[in-house]
Amino acid sequence: MRSSLILAVSTALLLDLAAAKNLVLKNNCAKPIEAGVLQNGQSTPTYYTIGTGSSQTASVAANWAGRTWARIDCDQSSEQSNNTQCGVPGTPNPASLAEFTFEGSGNQDFYDLSMVDGYNLGISIAPIGASQGSTKYQCGSPACSALPTCPSDLSVRTTTGDLLSCQSDCSHYNEPQYCCTGAYGSAATCNGGPYAPMIKSACPDAYSFAYDDSTSTYTCDSGTATGYTITWCP
Repeated sequence: MRSSLILAVSTALLLDLAAAKNLVLKNNCAKPIEAGVLQNGQSTPTYYTIGTGSSQTASVAANWAGRTWARIDCDQSSEQSNNTQCGVPGTPNPASLAEFTFEGSGNQDFYDLSMVDGYNLGISIAPIGASQGSTKYQCGSPACSALPTCPSDLSVRTTTGDLLSCQSDCSHYNEPQYCCTGAYGSAATCNGGPYAPMIKSACPDAYSFAYDDSTSTYTCDSGTATGYTITWCP
């Protein structure tokens, strides 16, 4: 009985591992980065310190949904939850996001680059084990390597004046017409504000505001892509 139980548990673990997907976190920036991986619905990320030119791999469940980001000049000894220079991205100090939903509708992986709250680093996503389909949105590789100039009113800076990140109109002003809420809660009534087109012009593959779906959402067959490589400073 005991041996049967051990075999059953071992088999289940092997199946879980076989079903896992890999997020390869790659740093092409000139400095080390602190990459965060956070599952939707959770509040505590897993952090990876990655040196210049190096990568680390995060294994997640085959049906995982969440996001990843990176920051420079952070490390695991930082007060991640209280330090606005580090920590989980939000409106005070946003970061460029790579977002994923695995095994979604139609057994598709959904993924995108998001700058809805703002951005901090260039970023790209590339499927592993899958070739691009008939359009770039089918197993394609969204990328943003040349960030737009950040207006002074949206700039988030250190006490010494160094630029940390750039907010969006929504994250800075919190107005319905920029955040696509209230009377502006539809694609027909919201364009994200005056800075959203500048983000889209520089980074056409990325979400620049909440209803930027048609030119920002990528899909790939869940059974084809074994994982995704996320590169910062591509």
